[in-house]
Amino acid sequence: MLRIFSLIEEIKKRDLHKKMTFSFQARGDNVNEEILKALYDASFRSVFFGMETSSEKIMKIIKKDETVAQCVDAVKMAKKIGYHVSATFIYGFPEETREDRMNCVKMSRELGLDMVRYNNATPYPGTELYEIAVREGRLNIQGLYENFVSVSTFIENPFVKIPFTYVSTGSSEEELRRDILYSYFSFYFGINRLKQILLNPNQGVGWFNAGKKLRDAVKKIPGLFILSFMMGVKFLQLFYYMVIRRTTRISFKEFLKVFQGGV
Repeated sequence: MLRIFSLIEEIKKRDLHKKMTFSFQARGDNVNEEILKALYDASFRSVFFGMETSSEKIMKIIKKDETVAQCVDAVKMAKKIGYHVSATFIYGFPEETREDRMNCVKMSRELGLDMVRYNNATPYPGTELYEIAVREGRLNIQGLYENFVSVSTFIENPFVKIPFTYVSTGSSEEELRRDILYSYFSFYFGINRLKQILLNPNQGVGWFNAGKKLRDAVKKIPGLFILSFMMGVKFLQLFYYMVIRRTTRISFKEFLKVFQGGV
């Protein structure tokens, strides 16, 4: 804490808080109202929490050494003060259920998070999850660790999938991938959310910045078009497997809730 307050003091001494804004990452059990207010006063405007799961049971399994309740309280404090709050959830932990994953989306909405990432569990070497994956015989290494990508579902080409490095027992890779896609669409689908991403790129960690000049915006139209096309294909694939093939546990009723703004 002393180091943080020393940083805040130095920022103010140099008047940096009047010239720029800052963002930071934090654990739910390492913040309180005093430190959050002090950072906000020094022009820190966005905070990123690794919430990981909605399940207290999973929190203990992954040995996060904090609770879901602590993470929730931290988010509420940050939102109350005025921060742009982002968070990450990870799908595919040992003993995780689909209900646990859907509760992550529900929690994202209830807390009013501004931005969320839904990642796939990736057992990096040196971690306990890596040892679990080896012990279970479920570690999948492609080439020179080329598939060790925790955000593969979101960034991958919809026609060339990036194989997961680990899939826990009781789930399949395709089920996890579709739950991740469903979570993204459930959270981000809607005019207000899309406007926030496209028109307020400097609020927190923006996904798309068109630039200040019309020329800059025009240059980025092809990239935005490609991104929109790829995400559109993924959405159609999800619809196909849910509604037509019915090969996913996501029901059509749940799918419709995306359009109604809920999970």
